[in-house]
Amino acid sequence: MAPPTGPPEAPRVFMSYSHDDDHHRDWVAALAGRLRANGVDVCLDRWDVALGGNLALFMERAANAAYRVVAIVSATYARKADEREGGAGVEAQMLSARLYADLDEAQVIPVIRNNPANPPRLPAYLSGRRWIDFRDDKRAEDSYEELLRDLRSAPVDAAPPLGANPFDGKSDTEARLEIRNAPARWHSPGLTGNVEFVYAQNSGRYMIGSGLCQFTLDLGVRGPDTVYVLNDPADIKHVAVISRLRGREVLLSDVSQFNTSSRVVDAGIGDAIILHNKNGYWAVVMVTAIFGRRALDDERVIRFQYWIRPDRAPDFSGILVIDTPA
Repeated sequence: MAPPTGPPEAPRVFMSYSHDDDHHRDWVAALAGRLRANGVDVCLDRWDVALGGNLALFMERAANAAYRVVAIVSATYARKADEREGGAGVEAQMLSARLYADLDEAQVIPVIRNNPANPPRLPAYLSGRRWIDFRDDKRAEDSYEELLRDLRSAPVDAAPPLGANPFDGKSDTEARLEIRNAPARWHSPGLTGNVEFVYAQNSGRYMIGSGLCQFTLDLGVRGPDTVYVLNDPADIKHVAVISRLRGREVLLSDVSQFNTSSRVVDAGIGDAIILHNKNGYWAVVMVTAIFGRRALDDERVIRFQYWIRPDRAPDFSGILVIDTPA
């Protein structure tokens, strides 16, 4: 019998930042402390260098491949890194060598804070690197979860499985039908989007989001301007509806308060469909139009805008609600 395996080793992170002022230093320490509370082994100078300790030796961890680096890129940090000034400059020199040795490496994560320019100023060694924005405190929770998921290799937006070749061993007609009927045709993978869906297609099912944040909207005809929504799909735990949302957007502050006990809910134009998936994430689907049209067959069409929270929070306050006919 193989010996039991222990828990996976905690990811190790070196925090690189400039000492702009007391408030900035405290913000960095709070971020580092929260990451440690979530199982990330963070090295921070104010914790790991005692009085009389060797700062140069501590900063060499920035060049150690065992550590990922979270670089808190304020405007001051960017300037000091480019001018090779202070500790930020020393760390930038070490990190430049590390990144240039492997241009595909994603071991340095730029975190933007106290950097008001748009786009933000990045030091030369981080030019072209994907960054995460922590400037807006209202979006801080979303940004924090994105950072934590990246460090813990648990992305919300995971790549879907690779499918089969639709042309392999099939006639042109069979291949064309397989392409036309593939479920991926009815899928909008973003966290927000605008969709027009002929809901007689794909058995009335349309997917939004991806990975852990994926939701299957299961629709059917209820009336000329009404649809019903089911909680039958394997990824859906609850469905609910907010009737006539326009003018009542305050209700979006906690969408978990609505009745989620039913298998089916009805929704019309101007209503908001609430979806709760089995991974604990929430989505709001705002119905903006339901109508019929003539094509090869008579078609029933729904248009909607949707939003998904990537942090499992049921608070959608502040989202844009499209003005729909009264």
